[in-house]
Amino acid sequence: MKEIEFRVPRECDLTRARRIIEQTCERRGLQAAMKGSLAKYPGSTHWHYKKPRHSGTLELTLYLPARRIWAQVQKSRWALWIDIELPQLRHEIEAALRAGRARKASPADGQLESS
Repeated sequence: MKEIEFRVPRECDLTRARRIIEQTCERRGLQAAMKGSLAKYPGSTHWHYKKPRHSGTLELTLYLPARRIWAQVQKSRWALWIDIELPQLRHEIEAALRAGRARKASPADGQLESS
């Protein structure tokens, strides 16, 4: 099994992370084949994503208590499209998390004060 950790900014508010993950996958043409939770990580959100008309399954997990997002690929569920898709998918999700952090931090850092 291959596991790829996503970078989650320390100051990032993860309340929108589920929506970010789902929207990013949908925009990239991936379809959720399963959504649930992992017994090992109670309260986690775990997805199985597939690419239409292709074999293979990409697993994504969001675990809020540990502030973790990661992808898993089981050897028996690997397909070439996953190696092609995953780097860009990871990049887009991480960028959306960073952007959310930046929007949240801007008013608090005093840059938007009027004189």
